[in-house]
Amino acid sequence: MGKKKWLLLSIVLTVILIWWISKTSHETTVVYHLPEGFKGCFNLYFNQPKEKELEIIDDSLLLTVPENGNILTSSPSKFITDLGWHKSKAFYIDKDGKPVSEINMMEFNSGLTGNGNPLSERMKGTFDPNQEHCY
Repeated sequence: MGKKKWLLLSIVLTVILIWWISKTSHETTVVYHLPEGFKGCFNLYFNQPKEKELEIIDDSLLLTVPENGNILTSSPSKFITDLGWHKSKAFYIDKDGKPVSEINMMEFNSGLTGNGNPLSERMKGTFDPNQEHCY
């Protein structure tokens, strides 16, 4: 009976070790850059031909929100959904793209949301404390 327990314990520890080594890192921080004074909804449109792909650089994913609130990327929505839980930061930027002031993320429901469909072409969020949802 003792050998079976050791074998079972070895299998469980091996599975945990393989999971630990292969798990994705949630060290990525999504950083939003917003035009000074921006308030309102923003949309992230995926699979847009000829648009720049999203990329993580130094554990940060930069999403620059233009005045119209529409971010276009050729990346699939899976790029975002694969991040899982992550940290978020936001900054107002000047006309040169330099951060001017940090935005208190606790005031906003800015997390990207989709329609539950992993093939969704759009995710949305808001940087308006008076608006909980965007449509």
